[in-house]
Amino acid sequence: LERLRYLEHDEITPAGRSLARLYSESDLVVAESLRTGAWDALDPAELAAVVSALVYEARRDDDPAPKIPPGRCKDALHDLTRTWTELHHVESDVGLDFLREPDLGFAWLAWRWAKGHSLDAVLLDTSLAPGDFVRWIKQLIDLLDQLTIAAPEESKVRVTARKSVAALRRGVVAYSALT
Repeated sequence: LERLRYLEHDEITPAGRSLARLYSESDLVVAESLRTGAWDALDPAELAAVVSALVYEARRDDDPAPKIPPGRCKDALHDLTRTWTELHHVESDVGLDFLREPDLGFAWLAWRWAKGHSLDAVLLDTSLAPGDFVRWIKQLIDLLDQLTIAAPEESKVRVTARKSVAALRRGVVAYSALT
């Protein structure tokens, strides 16, 4: 954490305070993405797609290549993977291995759901069960909620994350929270 400047001489830095507000196995990747402003230009659906790569884990390694949403998502997902790679090297240098590699396999589904597509349309060309879809969306909402607190106050990501949560929390996802 000192090497990444989250701590300086046992003192927590502003970046460290932001990191402390994140409760995710990908917290360092999120914190670095917030610190660099990598997600500042994303709209709510794009942010949902990119952040989904940090919560989703495919059940099988033989899944086909993931479909990537259009627009800024491709570049943002590439940046996310690069950030993970850099952090993975830092971890390796100090003998650690905590960070899970981002999984882009849910990005298309998260983007479409955030764009307002129906559940049937979102799941049409996938083998993902509706219950699994809802579970992944709920995990995504949880991490996006954390962004609304962890992102710097002046960051556009705070507002975008709130909008993203609102776009995702609808239909069967909203209903499942009531039962």
